Amino acid sequence: MKINIRGVLKGTVFSLIVTFVIIIVLSLLAYFTSIGEGALTIGVYAAVIIGVLIGSFALSKAAQGQCLIHSMLSSLAYLLILIGISFLINRQISFNTHFFAISGGVLAAGFVGSVIGK
Repeated sequence: MKINIRGVLKGTVFSLIVTFVIIIVLSLLAYFTSIGEGALTIGVYAAVIIGVLIGSFALSKAAQGQCLIHSMLSSLAYLLILIGISFLINRQISFNTHFFAISGGVLAAGFVGSVIGK
């Protein structure tokens, strides 16, 4: 069993870039329209899920074998980066509903992306 670390990192970075672009679009919508805070919160959840889904899909297309393992490693790396960014901003990690929703969504999106991409 050979893990392609470079491919996992590429998938993670691609997921982060897609998420970042979607969040930029959401911030522009928030600035130029009167979109509500509830819609923005749902949009951020969706941005994270879509970013990981697209990254896992692309990674599983590129991986010759063991696409599930590669996609899940990429999703886990993405989640650890999100936790690290949250810790840098908030100086703590809150194990609340938001944390578990994002964690479950990221891992589920990684799984679905690898299944679709295979």
